[in-house]
Amino acid sequence: MKKLLQPALIGIFTMILMLVILWPWQNDEFAENREIRLRNVGHQILLASGDTTSRVLPINKISACEFIILFESPFQFEPDTLVKVIHAGLKEGLVTKNPEDSYQVNVLQCIGNQIVYGYQMSGQKDETLVPCRGRIQPKDCYRIKIKFESNQVTASNFSVPIIIGILAFGFLFLFKMKTPKPQSKQPIDESQSMVIGKFEFNYGSYLLRIGKEEIELSQKENKLLKFFASHQNEILERDRLLKEIWEDEGVFVGRSLDMFVSKLRKKLLLDPNIQLKNIRGRGYILQVG
Repeated sequence: MKKLLQPALIGIFTMILMLVILWPWQNDEFAENREIRLRNVGHQILLASGDTTSRVLPINKISACEFIILFESPFQFEPDTLVKVIHAGLKEGLVTKNPEDSYQVNVLQCIGNQIVYGYQMSGQKDETLVPCRGRIQPKDCYRIKIKFESNQVTASNFSVPIIIGILAFGFLFLFKMKTPKPQSKQPIDESQSMVIGKFEFNYGSYLLRIGKEEIELSQKENKLLKFFASHQNEILERDRLLKEIWEDEGVFVGRSLDMFVSKLRKKLLLDPNIQLKNIRGRGYILQVG
């Protein structure tokens, strides 16, 4: 169960970490220049109506997603042109597609705030509503309200401490799962112990002990040392050693014997009275004392 759970948790917390790293904590490219773009939209609307002298007044920001374009002088507009000008103005200069691709436009009379024209643009074509194209609206004092509808969750709606807490808990949990629990040492069977000089050699647990120090042995090292310990101060022929240690594997490798003897020699250095010598042309001897 733990093996199946661990990859799933790693995936979940990796996604959360990526969310934190890539989260739009700051306004995106569109939002940073929104009011400038809206001023430009207003200017293009005046030009489309034939007015080249009137000014666009400062943008009235109602909320983070709702704005009103104000004009100095009355003007007339043709709805189809208005739709194209606003859409082109909002998209102008953007390198990538704006995530806030849905917005609602209402043209209001300055006196009475009556809506004389309105439409809705959406990233989903079947939700886009643009009525009454082609009907020219008479010259009057107008204000244009644009409301952006974003489905994105903003940073203010999501608690940063909660994200950090989830990540901290997740990594702590994964760390505990990955950290192996210390295994309790198995009791040593003294009946499987041999004495080699100052060393206590327990071949049942693959351990060499001298004082408080314990030296672990591999399976081959353990088997080879047991054979040497059973024949201390006795020359052992190479062929005999190869047969005893490697016979079960069906392959006799002289270099492997030399390598394991070298490893054992290094592990026995803690007792200067022990020497594992090479007898040229014959084999090896474990001299003790």
